[in-house]
Amino acid sequence: MMARIPALLLLLAATSALAQAPDPASRGRLLALQCQACHSFKPGEAHRVGPNLAGIIGAAAASRPGFAGYSAALKASGLAWDTATLDKWLASPAKLVPGTKMAFAGVSTPADRAAIIAYLAVATR
Repeated sequence: MMARIPALLLLLAATSALAQAPDPASRGRLLALQCQACHSFKPGEAHRVGPNLAGIIGAAAASRPGFAGYSAALKASGLAWDTATLDKWLASPAKLVPGTKMAFAGVSTPADRAAIIAYLAVATR
């Protein structure tokens, strides 16, 4: 039981920080922490399990130089990462691109997806 207390305190702190985030990009920064398990965001950073997302807004899907882990389905999708497409992708990658390798269930809340996209627009320039 004692081992769960630090995790509970971290969860409470994160929830409090999300509630107090003054703008969507700030809120998105906190929400995007889960993305950083697989993706890097800054130009020049190495790819991880997923590709580096630097400059992702407006880029073609499956176009990150040096990343070999794209599925055939994503390569063939013809998608460009604009706001509307990112919203659909973040809602359910597998629904937007059946056969994708991205093992992520999605973000169900439209406001959370909008916040993540706002953060990506700022953080990945």
